[in-house]
Amino acid sequence: MPPRRIKVLIADDMVELCSNIRRMLGSQDSIQVIGEARDGEEALKMARELSPHIVLMDINMPKLDGLKVTEALGKELPNIQVIIMSIQSEQEYFRRAMKAGAKDFLTKPFSSSDLVDAIQNTFTKWIKDRPELQQEEARADILAFFATKGGVGRTTLATNLAISLARRGKRTLLIDASLQFGDVAITLNQKASRNLYNIVEKEEDITAGKIDANLTHHPSGLDLLLAPIEPAFADAIKPHHIKTVLDTLAPIYQFIIVDTAPHLGAIELQILDQTDLVLLVGTLEISSLKNTKLCLKTLNDIKFDMAKVKLVINKDIPNVGIGRKDIEEGLAIPIFSVVPMDAETAQMALNHGEPFVVKFPNTPLAKALDLMTTLIVGEEPAAADPVPSGPLWKLRKMIFGS
Repeated sequence: MPPRRIKVLIADDMVELCSNIRRMLGSQDSIQVIGEARDGEEALKMARELSPHIVLMDINMPKLDGLKVTEALGKELPNIQVIIMSIQSEQEYFRRAMKAGAKDFLTKPFSSSDLVDAIQNTFTKWIKDRPELQQEEARADILAFFATKGGVGRTTLATNLAISLARRGKRTLLIDASLQFGDVAITLNQKASRNLYNIVEKEEDITAGKIDANLTHHPSGLDLLLAPIEPAFADAIKPHHIKTVLDTLAPIYQFIIVDTAPHLGAIELQILDQTDLVLLVGTLEISSLKNTKLCLKTLNDIKFDMAKVKLVINKDIPNVGIGRKDIEEGLAIPIFSVVPMDAETAQMALNHGEPFVVKFPNTPLAKALDLMTTLIVGEEPAAADPVPSGPLWKLRKMIFGS
């Protein structure tokens, strides 16, 4: 199997042509346009940064012409394949392009089928003798924290899990998709001046470079894509924007965590559809459990893959009249993770703008998130310490307490 998508960089100073190429390739699931360069120097710079499989290169580029860029790529980045585009169809232009190292030549204007065939044929010839590259391209595991009502601790769990993954050396991105009133920025004490709205506000094509320019980098190593700074900007973000962002970033990260709004609309359904795991958060409050049950029924009614849904019980308190067995039987779904109630620790960490997995790592709260992280990365949980017993332990407990 070849990589899931052939990554293509367009290098042409004609904006209209670039838009036409994007339109031609828009319906091709196997091809992804990852950026556009307007001159030869920018094409060289973006090729180094984005590592495309194919560069569609105009032969006459400002600053540095397409043939010189092709020669430079051949020496520096030989795994990048170049297809030259030119309005000139003479044999001499074709010969010069091949001599520079191009793998194919397209005469403008060209049809969608000619373009797709050139890309696919060039890529297939290149990868044929490279078995190590014929595996499916690694993509991020996308996890969405979802809840049916506010106040259940969804954002707190999302931020702490994301930080926990980043601290384990996993390339992790946290997206705040609670678009009107997202709290990820304030929870992690970050400015939201760069956010999702900045990516879509000019109604231009979404590129990897544009997304990267609007990421916030947390000191933990976690990357953040924050919600708009004002609720009025939320309407500008559409489901297809979310899809493009996730599709573009999935090959770059190991984990993408999405904090959603407590609402089941078009944006949320788009997110859930692209996730590998939906962490459905509820608490022991009867209203939360009722809404959680209704959410599970709704997802089942729309034929959602229920195997992706994992139930997380947050703010767990013993002896409130509802046990684990009651929840699992009532909701007809097993509990994936239980996070204990520790309002003081959670609130203190929030007020300091520092996750409790960092500020209070030895608390039951942090240990519960550490266990959840272990389960998600597929590691074996550490064995629990044996419970002390015997007469000396009982005497110690009577004197000093538990």
